[in-house]
Order: sequence, then structure tokens, then C-alpha cells
Amino acid sequence: MEKNTPTRNPKWSRDELILALDFYLEHRPSLPDKNTSQLQELSKTLNKLMNKLGHTGNNKYRNPNGVYMKLMNFLPFDSTYSGKGLSRGGKGDKEVWDSYADKPDLLKSIANNIKANISSDVGPALYDYDDLDEDEAKEGRLLTVVHKRRERNKKITQKKKETVLKRFGTLACEICNFDFSKVYGERGKDYIECHHTIPVHRMKEGDKTKLSDLALVCSNCHRMIHRKRQWLNIDELRSIIQDQ
Repeated sequence: MEKNTPTRNPKWSRDELILALDFYLEHRPSLPDKNTSQLQELSKTLNKLMNKLGHTGNNKYRNPNGVYMKLMNFLPFDSTYSGKGLSRGGKGDKEVWDSYADKPDLLKSIANNIKANISSDVGPALYDYDDLDEDEAKEGRLLTVVHKRRERNKKITQKKKETVLKRFGTLACEICNFDFSKVYGERGKDYIECHHTIPVHRMKEGDKTKLSDLALVCSNCHRMIHRKRQWLNIDELRSIIQDQ
């Protein structure tokens, strides 16, 4: 008789590591142990995040013991710590540490936004996002999908296009000036993509997108903005083009 193999828990996502590091910095040098209400609450939050993102795991997924061990992975990077801990952390642990350990206020803002979106009424199906040609934002997968969902809101993006058409008579990329109608004729008429310009860490569930938050960009420029984890803003990508 075959034994049922338990589902293997996935590696820690960047979202989870951000929440863990925020907890670590908030409570150091005396980290709560696995039996405390604080660490148990973090464990519950991580499990809610798993459900929100549609991940699967077994009954030990991010349990208090496992979460505490993950917190210990930050010790090798912490110059304020002089005791004994795990000999080294993982690659993802170090990346998140290097990004945010010296920016606790920014980290707290990102962590709070992740938690707010975990608790929102929006179903996990709307957070389904997988694009091999783009990298998720450094703030993690959940806030990346919030960003993409706003860019794809047909009502506000259509209003943005109509406003620009009324003012300028055409739709051109705000970065490289590419105009689909000039290259593709009737087929390209009134076509362009919208990019949400508000930094991901400042996005909160329930915020209203304003027309001024959106920029009209061609497909190529939009891909280049999102291609690496360190997303570019409009001016940064425009400078790259001008330097070529």
C-alpha cells in the first residue's frame, strides 16, 4: 500500500521574508520565541498570505517553530548581534536584509501594505499573476499583482487614453514617443498601454487610482520598466534611451 507523501512546503517568498525581517527588526535584540503570542500571530499572517497567493503546503507550513528558525537566519548579517546563531542565512534572506535592514521605516511601510492586502476582500484569483518576461517588484509578489491589477483596470485606463487623445489628438509613448497608429495605421489606432507610476510600496488596498497616476507607454518600454526586480521609473528609462 502506497503511503501518501505530504505536500512539500515551498521556499520562503520575498513577501514572507519582508514580513519576517520587519518582525525581526522590530523585536531585536530579544526575539520572541515560538511559544509567544507575537510569533504565533506572525505564523498566522504567513499562512493567510499563503492562501491569498494560492500557494499550497502541509500542516507544518510556517508553523511557529519554522518561523523562529527563519528569524535566526538573519543573525549572520546583523552586526549588532554578538551571540551564537545559525552559521549563515540563505540567498533570499541576504537579499532582503541588504535591501531593507538599514531602511526600517520603508520596510515597515511595505510590510503594512502587504498585511493590508492580505486582509482585503479581494479574492486570490485576482492575484494570479505569472509573466516570465517580467520580474516581480522588490516589494514582493502580492504588491506586484496589486500594481498590475491597477494597470489593467479598463475603466480608468480608457479614461486616461480619452483624456490624452482629446488634448493631443494622438497616443504616443511618454518615454520613447512611439506612436502605434503611425507605424501600424488603422490597426494601431488608439492603442497604447498604461503604466501605474506610484511606487509599489505606497499602494494600499482601497486607494483610488487617479489619471495622473498613469503614464501612457509603448509595449517595449513597459516591458523594460518591469524586466528586473529593481523596477525603473519613467525618467530613469527615458535617460537610458537618451544615453544610447
